[in-house]
Amino acid sequence: MKVLIYGTGKMAEFITYALNHDSPHKVVAYCVDDAYIPPLGAKLLGLPIVSFNQAIIDYPKENYLVHVAIGRNSARETAYLKAKEAGYTFVNYISSKAIVWPDLVVGKNVFIDQGCNIHPFVTVGNNCMLIGSRIGHHSTIKNNVLLSGNILAGNVTIGHNSFLGMNSLVKENVIIGSNNIVGAGVFVMNNTEDNALITNPSLRNKVRDSTGVIMFRSPTSKETVPLNYENSRLLG
Repeated sequence: MKVLIYGTGKMAEFITYALNHDSPHKVVAYCVDDAYIPPLGAKLLGLPIVSFNQAIIDYPKENYLVHVAIGRNSARETAYLKAKEAGYTFVNYISSKAIVWPDLVVGKNVFIDQGCNIHPFVTVGNNCMLIGSRIGHHSTIKNNVLLSGNILAGNVTIGHNSFLGMNSLVKENVIIGSNNIVGAGVFVMNNTEDNALITNPSLRNKVRDSTGVIMFRSPTSKETVPLNYENSRLLG
């Protein structure tokens, strides 16, 4: 079926390539929020870019699926909710090269790339991106989560809207709270509270508050502070 991609960044290009070459679907256009509309006639990978409001007219929900291809959790959640409210059906992508088992349970607008290895008894919620990650048996990934090149042992839970960076590891039976940021190379051995920001300077885990980071702004927030090194390291 024909697919409308919400987003125009590098992640959108990656997901377009995956859908076009490794699924029965075909990407036909991109859409963005009104604030990001490019000059008239602009294209990405040879395909048109329109505002979301225009997409509702040009690419109606009855004839097109949607995939929200935005890396940042808060922005992806906002776009997901807009498309859901407009009545669109979402398309999932699970790479044919990923290692998965038949009992895998996934929600809507889920992207699982070719580098993933997912054990049995795993549930992945809505609007999640799993990139190069190994997910242990009996684990639960809740909604709006981004996992990037990490390892979860068995029976791990990842809370809503959390992000785990490259080469991070989570010990078996650990519960990661909602709105967590787990930095690259961190080994999480204990449960974490909501809104935790965990880094690993000098091989010693540091835990602070993640609410000041744009990745976890409310979908209705008007703040535009970028997620960069200075405001995503230790807060407080």
